[in-house]
Amino acid sequence: MQLLFLIIKRTELVDDIMKALAGAGIHGGTVIDSMGMAKSISSMDNLPTIGLLREMLKGEDPMKKGKTIFVAVEDELVETAKSVILNITGDLTKPNAGVLFGVPITFALGIK
Repeated sequence: MQLLFLIIKRTELVDDIMKALAGAGIHGGTVIDSMGMAKSISSMDNLPTIGLLREMLKGEDPMKKGKTIFVAVEDELVETAKSVILNITGDLTKPNAGVLFGVPITFALGIK
Protein backbone atom coordinates (compact mmCIF):
# COMPACT_ATOMS: atom_id res chain seq x y z
CA MET A 1 0.00 0.00 0.00
CA GLN A 2 1.15 3.54 -0.75
CA LEU A 3 0.10 6.99 0.34
CA LEU A 4 -0.15 9.15 -2.76
CA PHE A 5 0.24 12.90 -2.46
CA LEU A 6 -0.83 15.37 -5.13
CA ILE A 7 0.08 19.01 -4.56
CA ILE A 8 -1.67 21.27 -7.05
CA LYS A 9 -2.43 24.97 -7.49
CA ARG A 10 -5.21 24.39 -9.99
CA THR A 11 -7.81 23.95 -7.28
CA GLU A 12 -10.62 23.84 -9.85
CA LEU A 13 -9.44 20.31 -10.74
CA VAL A 14 -9.73 18.85 -7.24
CA ASP A 15 -13.39 17.77 -7.43
CA ASP A 16 -12.82 16.13 -10.82
CA ILE A 17 -9.76 14.30 -9.49
CA MET A 18 -11.62 13.02 -6.45
CA LYS A 19 -14.60 11.88 -8.56
CA ALA A 20 -12.31 10.11 -11.03
CA LEU A 21 -10.41 8.35 -8.24
CA ALA A 22 -13.70 7.19 -6.71
CA GLY A 23 -14.83 6.00 -10.15
CA ALA A 24 -11.65 3.91 -10.37
CA GLY A 25 -12.43 2.26 -7.02
CA ILE A 26 -10.04 4.42 -4.99
CA HIS A 27 -11.77 5.87 -1.92
CA GLY A 28 -10.92 7.63 1.32
CA GLY A 29 -8.83 10.53 0.09
CA THR A 30 -8.36 13.75 2.01
CA VAL A 31 -7.94 17.28 0.66
CA ILE A 32 -6.26 20.06 2.62
CA ASP A 33 -5.33 23.66 1.83
CA SER A 34 -1.64 24.14 1.25
CA MET A 35 0.74 27.02 0.75
CA GLY A 36 3.80 26.90 -1.48
CA MET A 37 7.23 28.26 -0.81
CA ALA A 38 6.60 31.33 -2.97
CA LYS A 39 3.71 32.47 -0.78
CA SER A 40 5.51 31.80 2.47
CA ILE A 41 8.60 33.82 1.50
CA SER A 42 6.89 36.53 -0.56
CA SER A 43 6.99 39.07 2.27
CA MET A 44 10.45 38.21 3.63
CA ASP A 45 12.83 40.87 2.41
CA ASN A 46 15.46 40.33 5.08
CA LEU A 47 16.69 36.96 3.81
CA PRO A 48 20.13 37.11 2.16
CA THR A 49 19.06 34.73 -0.62
CA ILE A 50 15.57 36.13 -1.20
CA GLY A 51 16.49 37.47 -4.64
CA LEU A 52 17.73 34.05 -5.72
CA LEU A 53 14.65 32.31 -4.34
CA ARG A 54 12.33 34.77 -6.04
CA GLU A 55 14.14 34.17 -9.33
CA MET A 56 13.85 30.38 -8.90
CA LEU A 57 10.11 30.69 -8.22
CA LYS A 58 9.46 33.12 -11.06
CA GLY A 59 6.14 32.43 -12.73
CA GLU A 60 4.40 31.25 -9.57
CA ASP A 61 1.57 33.36 -8.25
CA PRO A 62 2.73 33.83 -4.65
CA MET A 63 -0.76 34.70 -3.43
CA LYS A 64 -2.53 31.64 -4.81
CA LYS A 65 -3.08 28.84 -2.33
CA GLY A 66 -3.10 25.28 -3.52
CA LYS A 67 -4.53 21.99 -2.41
CA THR A 68 -2.89 18.78 -1.30
CA ILE A 69 -4.72 15.53 -1.90
CA PHE A 70 -3.57 12.41 -0.15
CA VAL A 71 -5.04 8.97 -0.51
CA ALA A 72 -4.02 5.47 0.58
CA VAL A 73 -3.90 3.17 -2.44
CA GLU A 74 -3.37 -0.57 -2.69
CA ASP A 75 -0.17 -1.35 -4.61
CA GLU A 76 -2.09 -2.86 -7.53
CA LEU A 77 -4.06 0.40 -7.97
CA VAL A 78 -1.13 2.83 -7.83
CA GLU A 79 -0.68 2.94 -11.63
CA THR A 80 -4.43 3.35 -12.07
CA ALA A 81 -4.44 6.26 -9.62
CA LYS A 82 -1.51 7.91 -11.38
CA SER A 83 -3.20 7.52 -14.75
CA VAL A 84 -6.51 8.93 -13.46
CA ILE A 85 -4.75 11.94 -11.94
CA LEU A 86 -2.59 12.66 -14.99
CA ASN A 87 -5.60 12.42 -17.32
CA ILE A 88 -7.07 15.38 -15.45
CA THR A 89 -3.98 17.40 -14.52
CA GLY A 90 -2.03 16.87 -17.70
CA ASP A 91 1.77 16.79 -17.75
CA LEU A 92 3.14 17.43 -14.25
CA THR A 93 6.67 17.94 -15.56
CA LYS A 94 5.71 21.44 -16.73
CA PRO A 95 6.58 24.33 -14.38
CA ASN A 96 4.01 24.96 -11.64
CA ALA A 97 1.81 22.09 -12.86
CA GLY A 98 1.89 20.16 -9.60
CA VAL A 99 3.69 17.37 -7.80
CA LEU A 100 2.62 13.75 -7.44
CA PHE A 101 4.52 11.21 -5.34
CA GLY A 102 3.93 8.08 -3.33
CA VAL A 103 5.26 6.92 0.01
CA PRO A 104 5.12 3.30 1.15
CA ILE A 105 2.78 2.66 4.08
CA THR A 106 4.40 0.37 6.62
CA PHE A 107 1.23 0.02 8.69
CA ALA A 108 -2.28 1.44 8.72
CA LEU A 109 -5.14 1.49 11.20
CA GLY A 110 -8.63 2.58 10.24
CA ILE A 111 -8.23 1.82 6.53
CA LYS A 112 -10.41 -0.85 4.97
